[in-house]
Amino acid sequence: MLLKFCGAAGEVTGSCHLVRFSDVTVLLDCGIFQGGEERHIRNREPFPFDPQTVKAVLLSHAHLDHCGRLPLLVKAGFKGKIFATQATCDLAKIVLLDAAKLQEEDAAWKIKRLKKKGEDWSWVSPLFTTSDAERVFEHFEPVPYGEWVDLSPTVRFRLRDAGHLLGSGMVELRWQSNGKERTLLFTGDLGQSGMPILRDPEKVEQAELLLMESTYGNREHETTFNECVEQLRQIITETVSKGGRVLIPSFAVGRTQEVLYTLNDLVESRQLPIVPVFVDSPMAREVLKIYQRHRELYDEEASRKLRSGDEPFTFPGLTIVETVEESKTLNELREPCIIIAGSGMCTGGRIKHHLYHGIGNPNNAIVFVGFQAKGTLGRQLVEGVSPVRIFGEMHEVKARVFLLDGFSAHADRKHLLQWASNFIAPPTQTFLVHGEQEAANSLAEALQGMGWNATVPQLGQEFAME
Repeated sequence: MLLKFCGAAGEVTGSCHLVRFSDVTVLLDCGIFQGGEERHIRNREPFPFDPQTVKAVLLSHAHLDHCGRLPLLVKAGFKGKIFATQATCDLAKIVLLDAAKLQEEDAAWKIKRLKKKGEDWSWVSPLFTTSDAERVFEHFEPVPYGEWVDLSPTVRFRLRDAGHLLGSGMVELRWQSNGKERTLLFTGDLGQSGMPILRDPEKVEQAELLLMESTYGNREHETTFNECVEQLRQIITETVSKGGRVLIPSFAVGRTQEVLYTLNDLVESRQLPIVPVFVDSPMAREVLKIYQRHRELYDEEASRKLRSGDEPFTFPGLTIVETVEESKTLNELREPCIIIAGSGMCTGGRIKHHLYHGIGNPNNAIVFVGFQAKGTLGRQLVEGVSPVRIFGEMHEVKARVFLLDGFSAHADRKHLLQWASNFIAPPTQTFLVHGEQEAANSLAEALQGMGWNATVPQLGQEFAME
């Protein structure tokens, strides 16, 4: 067995790991690189393997940094199946179509700008198009949690609940070698325990080879989820009293649903007054439909709400914004309100327009509810950078900025180590991926202190196991 790290090695995004067995080659995730100017170049570089030789992609979940290069993989000749849970397949379709639309719009805007300047625009093209994204869907093969699937006479896999996102899964690969069955476990992204809507990550007791995420490997969330809920309530109450607006940059897939679930509780328990809440994301609207379609994946608390007749994503004052025109009118409102819009790291989408109009108002609040990668506008804001560039113009940051990292869908250092402690014996080898270098190194040291053989692979590094 040969393992090659083709992304998310020493960094958070671009999840992609090639596993070559004697009779079959598979890919764990195929995600896009996000953050930093060089991402435009990196995402267009050829894959460091021949896509035509890959029989299957085992997709952990539908976030873009795990599935965003699938259209490029298919375009490069991949003809195999993409295995994932049904919920992941459903969500990935929405995510990829939205990304394609943004790519096409960005390319059109760039061409228009270059034409206006009289410069060469012939080199401009979207990373992938809507038709490229749609071709991916033909390869999806839904698999339920726990069901073993044979990839070859000697290799099989199953998905286990990772608790990170609706339908997210850890990939457990098993293969025969010298008369013995070996095991590789890829965590994908592990969720926090005790979060709303989803079940906790499944406990695992054994694997010879472990690929484990390390996004928060060097730190714990400053606040628990319940503490974050109280902070959010206080921020909204104070901002509304000042006549300001609360801007929440939020990932359309997963995080927006958690925020709505929380606001539903606060409003219906009368801990918050009824304030206009706008979900300004066509993508989030479609994702909500998927969440409502797959209620069998909810945890016991969310299931209990449903049984009692409570719709957890609907409450008085909520409006789902439908059109671009409606989105633009939000910036003309004079009354206090809450606007939830993507993207979660402020790298694009409608939130940038709301920041453009609201970042200079000291009565406003900007509330981040998720991880902010290096090189993103979101990271600059949480680090206190001012002024910041939005649509080519510099803006002084006068609005109050908050990071409520207890909303994160990622397990923090403490929870990662707790999850690892379920192993009866340490894996023979553990590779820490999907984390910035400092975070991954810190988690590696902690695991080494538990007697584990844990390392941080470099991009392009290969590992062989007989």
